[in-house]
Amino acid sequence: MRFFSKIDRYIIRNFLLTFLVAISLIIAITVVFDFSEKIDGFMGKYGKIPTLGEVIFDYYFNFIPYFVNLFSPLFVFISVIYFTSRMAYRLEIISIITTGWSYTRLLWPFILASTVVAAMSYGLTNVVIPKANEGRLEFENTYFRKGGVSSGDEHIALGNQRFVYAESFNISQNLALKFCFTQKEGLRLVYRIQAHEARYDSLRDVWTLRQYLARHIGSEGERIRQGESMDTTLNVKPADFIRNVKIVETMSNEELADFIEFQRSRGSNFLPYFLIEKFGRSANPIAAIILTLIAVPISARKIRGGIGLQLAFGVALAFAYVFLQKVTVSFALNGVISPWLGVWLPNFIYVVIAFILAKFAQR
Repeated sequence: MRFFSKIDRYIIRNFLLTFLVAISLIIAITVVFDFSEKIDGFMGKYGKIPTLGEVIFDYYFNFIPYFVNLFSPLFVFISVIYFTSRMAYRLEIISIITTGWSYTRLLWPFILASTVVAAMSYGLTNVVIPKANEGRLEFENTYFRKGGVSSGDEHIALGNQRFVYAESFNISQNLALKFCFTQKEGLRLVYRIQAHEARYDSLRDVWTLRQYLARHIGSEGERIRQGESMDTTLNVKPADFIRNVKIVETMSNEELADFIEFQRSRGSNFLPYFLIEKFGRSANPIAAIILTLIAVPISARKIRGGIGLQLAFGVALAFAYVFLQKVTVSFALNGVISPWLGVWLPNFIYVVIAFILAKFAQR
């Protein structure tokens, strides 16, 4: 039997067409709601007014790929439920089985079509979206936020018993307020410098400290120096103060891997957030295939209650997947489980569900 028979092409065409229509509708609705929510910002509420071209090309052209990828697994699931249920109620599934196709053979065009969607999602996640997010977040920082100031109490371990504290850090100005740098040897403090503010000069790779107080503690005693301004070189970069975890959404895979290693060496408290982004870039596309394997046995049988009941059950199962994702990721962020397991555990659970449903479907 040829793999690409008319039935294969029919299923693949219906799968992809239903998915494209469904994802287009949800994106259109999402854009409308987002526009209504941000209309004050578009009208200049935060000081600057974007042009129509900036709204369309700098924001929404970068907004759409992100949400297409975000919704893809769920709408693959719902699309398969919808069109497979219609096939079942038109007795097409029974007709296909009576031609000699096994349930496993019936799954192949579904798997192939879902793999196409998964490949698209992987490409979006790892190639298109990082660049798109860079433009989208830059637009939001320009027209919807005031300055990009991080939260307070930034404690950073730099390694080699070096520690940094800042009350807050302004990302756009590379400015730290209530800055403190500490160097220890064992349990003994050897150097400490405090400043009312510290600004990083990227051209010279130095920090300019204002209203500073420096203490050197050596074998000969303590030396104290203070003044209005000084330039100094410290093993600290503005990237150390990044608290907006969304910044990793703008990085390529290579940049993200380097950034994670950098944050790991610094003892960053936000390392789980960055690892979740890394592992999610591969887990999210695979979810489209797994959810397809669940959707087919749910919808391939004609049941009392009609397509509506199957759709309702499918939507409930899809949202249970989203809820499970939130729970496991929350566990990972709180250190209960590893970030890798927090991202992949919902997929593992739903693989088991898919296997059980497939067994029942074959009977």
